[in-house]
Amino acid sequence: MRRKKILLCTEGHHLPTGYSVYSKELLSRLCTDPRFEVAELACYTDAETAKKQQKGWRIFANQPKKNGKDWSLYKSNPTSEFGDFTFNHVLLEFMPDFVMDIRDWWMFEFQQRSPFRDLFHWCIMPTVDAAPQNIQWIDTFASAEAVFAYSEFGRDVLLEQCDSLNFVDVASPCVSDEFHPVENKENHKDRLGINPESFIFGTVMRNQRRKLYPDLFKTFRQFLDSSQATNAYLHCHTSYPDIGWDMPELLQKYGLTNRVLFTYKCKSCGELSATFFDDVIAHCYSCGTFKRELVGINNQLERDELAMIYNMFDVYIQYANSEGFGMPQLEAAQCGVPVVTIDYSAMQSVADNIGAIKLSPLSLAVECETGCERVVPNNDSLLVSMLDLYNTPLEKLKQLGFSMRQKTRENYNWDKTAKTWADYFAKTPVKNPNETWFSPPKILEPLATSVPDGLTIKDQVDFIFTNVLRKPELIGSYIWRRTIKELTYKCTALNTEVDFYFNESHLNNNVRNWAPFTVEDACNHMLHMRNMLNDWEKLRSDKLRSLSA
Repeated sequence: MRRKKILLCTEGHHLPTGYSVYSKELLSRLCTDPRFEVAELACYTDAETAKKQQKGWRIFANQPKKNGKDWSLYKSNPTSEFGDFTFNHVLLEFMPDFVMDIRDWWMFEFQQRSPFRDLFHWCIMPTVDAAPQNIQWIDTFASAEAVFAYSEFGRDVLLEQCDSLNFVDVASPCVSDEFHPVENKENHKDRLGINPESFIFGTVMRNQRRKLYPDLFKTFRQFLDSSQATNAYLHCHTSYPDIGWDMPELLQKYGLTNRVLFTYKCKSCGELSATFFDDVIAHCYSCGTFKRELVGINNQLERDELAMIYNMFDVYIQYANSEGFGMPQLEAAQCGVPVVTIDYSAMQSVADNIGAIKLSPLSLAVECETGCERVVPNNDSLLVSMLDLYNTPLEKLKQLGFSMRQKTRENYNWDKTAKTWADYFAKTPVKNPNETWFSPPKILEPLATSVPDGLTIKDQVDFIFTNVLRKPELIGSYIWRRTIKELTYKCTALNTEVDFYFNESHLNNNVRNWAPFTVEDACNHMLHMRNMLNDWEKLRSDKLRSLSA
């Protein structure tokens, strides 16, 4: 019996990101199932690394050799790093029945407009971190044959916004066994150079805009002033510099230079330490080199090392304006650390499932870039929780953490998550390859290259989609509606790549430049798209001939 072929597009299973961990746990289980043949399109991975990381499944590298012949082309397109650089080539090579992706919308939207979109069954699990979802995102989600959700919150948002969604199930991330409580927290702190009698509020969050570090620092300052606690510290397991906040400035602003700890790891001897901010690179007290650095993507921790950090914490705080899931909450809880989190987005779902302490938002504010509602935090509520937990007897605090650990283990399990995907793949019929990848190429020449005079704007757009692009099935879609809007307004948002007309919402800096837009421009855009589709179909035709030779 032919095995069903599954291609997972991800960041690379060997990396320390949430997507990567999920991918590794899922692929390692699916590859042992005799019903499936699995492969990975590893985005931040070159061919040499892919060869070294080879496991029980095939790995396709997306990233070319740095400064090699393809590097400038790779860097010229903002979606290249997400897999767009090699996606269609990999499709032709692997010819999957299923393509799956578990990332943000702007990381996989190019798959919707692949010239081979009709030849594979598309399964996505978008990181729904807020409500409502942008209308363009919903249009993409609705076009997939299967949609999964990270959380119950994500499920509910999607189903409320889209009646035609092919929703399957919630398939949440889970926690590995490396995350477990230490026998004696005081001794553990002492081994890491921390006063055993200290009380540590901890957080593990990337240094980015939606992580509410300024509010967290401000509230911790208020906590110190209110409690007069001489043994209380805030530990921020984060990186600097990054795409978010100026950590040294925040420390100075709130007078916290000697009350906030950061995680450092020596690149020479591997020594792990929690110390006050000591610049990005500092002297290592263990081996004497100048290679002790703040942790981050270029100075990674293993999972057992990260568990050591969690086990220093007496209370874990997740303080963000939204989360697609928020894995550190589960990792902290499985280490027996009580969790405080915000009652919104996926944080809400996690809190409900593990019994975490929830902080109601002060309000929700609409974000201009996406149209999503983001949290305005209630810092007074966080302050009350910090004071209460600080004054809670340690034994009671330990019991609270143990309760959350038990509920985490009951509700989140990698085998269960993998089974959710495997059951779907197993029960879903796939077409005979002769009807998909081995079907005759569909090379459709445009029936027209210009639009007749005298048509309304809607009729002009219908004509273009039917006779130029040769895709009348897209009439009524987001791209069709956008074309009508821009012909009405007579202007369009310029993008950095000619095939990127399908996506106006996400650029690295979210800066849009506006330009005049005419019916001739619309016609030329769709003519270019049709030619691109035909070029890829010709490549598929060449592939079929080579296979039959």
